[in-house]
Amino acid sequence: MIHKIKMMTVGMIVLVLLLLTGCGGLTSQATLSLDDEKFDDYVFEKSLYYNPEDKIKFRVSPMVEATYLAVEMLRHETGFTNYPSNTVFIDRAVEDFSDFNDHALMSTLLPMVKRGFVFDAIPSSIYHFDEDFRFRDDIEINEFTMSRAGGKKQLETFMVQLKSFRMDSDFDAYFRSNKDLYMELMKRGHDSVSRHNVDEVMENFYGKPIEMATVTVTPFSQNGYGCSIEHKDGTLEMIPTQNIYDDEELFLNVLIHEFSHSFVNPLTSEHMDIVNTTKSLFEPVKEVMSRQAYGSWETAINEHIVRANTALMLRSILGETAYENDLALNRDRGFIYIDEVIGSISYYLDNRDRYPTFDDYYPELMQVFVNLQD
Repeated sequence: MIHKIKMMTVGMIVLVLLLLTGCGGLTSQATLSLDDEKFDDYVFEKSLYYNPEDKIKFRVSPMVEATYLAVEMLRHETGFTNYPSNTVFIDRAVEDFSDFNDHALMSTLLPMVKRGFVFDAIPSSIYHFDEDFRFRDDIEINEFTMSRAGGKKQLETFMVQLKSFRMDSDFDAYFRSNKDLYMELMKRGHDSVSRHNVDEVMENFYGKPIEMATVTVTPFSQNGYGCSIEHKDGTLEMIPTQNIYDDEELFLNVLIHEFSHSFVNPLTSEHMDIVNTTKSLFEPVKEVMSRQAYGSWETAINEHIVRANTALMLRSILGETAYENDLALNRDRGFIYIDEVIGSISYYLDNRDRYPTFDDYYPELMQVFVNLQD
């Protein structure tokens, strides 16, 4: 009996010691806050901008880059990547930060990614926060985006761990070391946009001004996202998130495509009655659309319209060959209704006196899908 009591006492002592040492580290991570004193002496980098006075700004965000890196470090566990064709640059970064594979951020991030924190949900969620890792108070919270991340509280926990990861791994020194690369990419994107007057082309096409636009450059990522944030004063902040590709035609294509989502998607949401009554059109393309992450008819409609608009704007910027090539590529990728959509939008472009804005024409455009179903 005495022996058992001694063993219990020793066990309790060991448990207390563990709590005070190794396990205490886990506890401190769990109770970590953005204002924790551990962050006091670390200098966190802010977004790097190129020509921030321009209508279409370019930046590289350490928030986005650190998150993309962490997601890539979990690639083999989640199956998700923003870099389908891995590059030496990304491979090297994953290797350089491999000592932090067991960081608390990874434990927080892994279930989030498995539940749907993928694709555009990642940058869209991050854009709800300022450079100090806090929720912005000047924008409307997008509840759908929040749900894909697991909710507001989950995102706040994630942000604390992201801040900790950046300091613990000295990610911001890595970010600073790549500034020349970031500036080179942003300059190339800026020069292309300026040379081809992309802002004017889009404003003329849609018949409305670009209020706020910032291209968040994600070097070497093959995925592009048409993110946007609505400000409380009603201003729409467009934040296309993508790489600056070596191929200028590809870069412009992806840029105009991602910008166009901010014009098109809200209009489709206003016409859900037609979306719902034409769902049968999704069946012939459901499999090929789902393989491209377009798993709903609403999303497929948006993609058909955005791709048609992009092809037409490319024609005005780069000429007929670029237009025909893009149209052929989209047909090959399974967008079987794109020719009818192109025909309808061409009518809009020929009758701008009757339809000053794309918004004005949208009800007519949606009739394309009604007619296709008949």
